[in-house]
Amino acid sequence: MEEFLTLLKPWQSSILALLGFTIVRYLYKKVILNILRKATELSPFSYDEDILDAFEHPINVMLFIGGIYSAINLAPISTDYWAAFLDRVLRSAIVLCFFWGCYNMSDTTHGVLLKVLERAGIRSEEAVSNIFSTILRLLIVILCFVTVAKEWNYDISGFVASLGIGSLAVAFAAKDALANVFGSLVIILDKPFQVGEWVLANGYEGIVEKVTFRSTCLRTFPHELVYIPNSLLSNTPIINYSRREKRRIDFLLGLTYGTTHDQMLEVIQKIQAYLEAQEDLHTDDVRVHFFQYGASSLDIRVTCHAKTGESLRYLDIVQRINLDLMKIMEQVGVSCAFPSTSIYFETPLKNELINTKDLFTPEQKV
Repeated sequence: MEEFLTLLKPWQSSILALLGFTIVRYLYKKVILNILRKATELSPFSYDEDILDAFEHPINVMLFIGGIYSAINLAPISTDYWAAFLDRVLRSAIVLCFFWGCYNMSDTTHGVLLKVLERAGIRSEEAVSNIFSTILRLLIVILCFVTVAKEWNYDISGFVASLGIGSLAVAFAAKDALANVFGSLVIILDKPFQVGEWVLANGYEGIVEKVTFRSTCLRTFPHELVYIPNSLLSNTPIINYSRREKRRIDFLLGLTYGTTHDQMLEVIQKIQAYLEAQEDLHTDDVRVHFFQYGASSLDIRVTCHAKTGESLRYLDIVQRINLDLMKIMEQVGVSCAFPSTSIYFETPLKNELINTKDLFTPEQKV
């Protein structure tokens, strides 16, 4: 036993350092993290919990690497030859852990990116946040590679130059795909529509289901899926029906030519008063006028705006107005006209009735 302790005595510092880091790792996972999580609940900073989640595992790994590094440096072995190598390994590990945490923060599951996008005025949709997350994570990976390569004294100028030439070649080979990527960025920045909105774009009308790097998916009203390349959407007019604050109601009400002057005036006044009393209409722009003498009707033009952009509510409002206008016409004693044609003969018809039997040949009678 004494011989074993004698052999371990030179390794005492190394073992204690490894045990010390092991205890610190245990306290970090079981005590420090719990204290920090409780502190984040009281903190006014809205990103602290997300940052803590993102760096939880990288810090744990960094403590483990620190324990191994300390144990090797304190071990009774010659590390003069390995000192520079171990220092580079330690610095590279710290860099990797740092960028690992940044990589986690750029993921949408940690919530930091979503909150940053909301602060920037960009709605935190899944499709939009995924696009930003992919771009940001790609940049983090490139920066991490360049930083680690620099720690090992690699010349990155050649890599940067080759990266530029390769990017140029890729740009020529995939110009359509890159056009769609830039189109998606234009859509994100301009925000002409969002997921769930009703739009008309590039000749297709439907509900936006998702936005990706390449295309935007629309669900048409016949329940067909249409994938429109973002490069086309960025260069075509887009009508967003969901963002209408009000919707126009404009129609002609045709009365029969038997309607008198007084009846026409009474109908117009009652319709005007009725529409101005409706709470779901903009009463400042209600217009009711005797518009024209139609081919078979006296046309009253009714124009107003409903206080909604939703299709179902708009249809309910129009239906109620039509039913109430029927009551108004019944009260006044007028009726709607229907298309009709009057035929006038220059010479009067003979009074004798034509015998229809003489109009058919014997074969036709059979």
